[in-house]
Amino acid sequence: MIPSFMGHLNHQTTAFITEVMSQRLDDEEINSFIKTIKNWREKIIPADKKLPKFAPFSTGWSIDKVSLVLVPLVSSAGVVVSKIAEPLTLLDSARKEAFYYLDNFNGHSNKLESIPGFQTSLGPKEIKSQLSRVGAALFSAPKQMASFFKKISAIKGVRSRQDFRDSLLGCFMSSILLCGVDGVSFDIKVGGGSFLKNSQEARSLALSLENVCKRLRVSSTFILSDMNQPLGQAEGNSLEVREVLEVLKGNGPLDVMKLALELGTEILLLANKSLNRTEAKRDLKEKIIRGKALEKFKQIIEAQKGNPLIIDDYSLLPQAKERLKILSPNKGFIHKIMMQQIRSVCLELETGEKKLSDISEHGPGILIFKKIGEKVEEGETLAEVHFNKVKNVPQLEKESQGAFMISTKPSNFRPFIIERAGAKV
Repeated sequence: MIPSFMGHLNHQTTAFITEVMSQRLDDEEINSFIKTIKNWREKIIPADKKLPKFAPFSTGWSIDKVSLVLVPLVSSAGVVVSKIAEPLTLLDSARKEAFYYLDNFNGHSNKLESIPGFQTSLGPKEIKSQLSRVGAALFSAPKQMASFFKKISAIKGVRSRQDFRDSLLGCFMSSILLCGVDGVSFDIKVGGGSFLKNSQEARSLALSLENVCKRLRVSSTFILSDMNQPLGQAEGNSLEVREVLEVLKGNGPLDVMKLALELGTEILLLANKSLNRTEAKRDLKEKIIRGKALEKFKQIIEAQKGNPLIIDDYSLLPQAKERLKILSPNKGFIHKIMMQQIRSVCLELETGEKKLSDISEHGPGILIFKKIGEKVEEGETLAEVHFNKVKNVPQLEKESQGAFMISTKPSNFRPFIIERAGAKV
């Protein structure tokens, strides 16, 4: 039975918070942090305390589109789901660099805010009501947590991996505490698109996260997934929302669907909602086939004042004005996709004269049509860049094309799900 973690913080938990935060907060700040957590959690407790409560987290720089599938999917299966969507405004320059890969602290709110009218700044009463009525909520941390997040996530040296790890663990711990959940799922990315370059580093982080969860008396489950190429096709706020809707309709990229099903399966098992993986996965697929997961996402959008008509009319989502097709320079097989290059292109699309507060500027992004191992012909479309204004279009085309390495022979098979760890890593 999953222990309830929704009431007052026990002495063991507060002692652990003090231990972890002592390197980043002074005594007065630690006491204030604990008080804020207690007050916040007590106000968002749903009326039905018997329902299992979970939160998904990811270390992927793709801004965690999977969570936007996972939250309504798992909620439609009877699990209460909370997801913190941390505003980009909390990031200082060091965090923008060091935490570019972390979905929880970069851009998640912007993706949600590309849905016309959608609000993530919810008060505790609103969150409590929504969790009780809908069973899921995607919300920003309370304003009084802003200064804590800045200090907790401060990187003394961007190249210090230990400091980065401590910062990461502190941020995850804070988010878990704020959500007040019984269990969490972690999607730990490995490869060129992650700060974790190999499975050994990912396992080490998973063990650290597992230890944090045990000391917080929270159940945990882990999956290590490959991030040597973009997940799905879409990169960009509005484009990814559209892709999420397609997945919830039973369409969309298979890798996004697979990862959501794998993570959802682990959550249902921890929540005692299914007897085994086969049953859990079957139940989740049924929720998609019967439209229950999509209906749940619609309920979330409506509850948070978004426009639910986007589900059937994608033209209501922000769209970039220009399109640029990226063509293959020669024939062969996609050998490698340079994730740092994709990142560079995305950054160029996201900077410049635009303001992210303007919803019309959530349209830029990239659609990737070819993945590692796939055959391509000379002149075939590799990707399509959606943009409003860039300084040098030929340079943008060159950078985008350079992200794809083409060879004469197909690459060796690489498993997408590297490890399914569950509570044991």
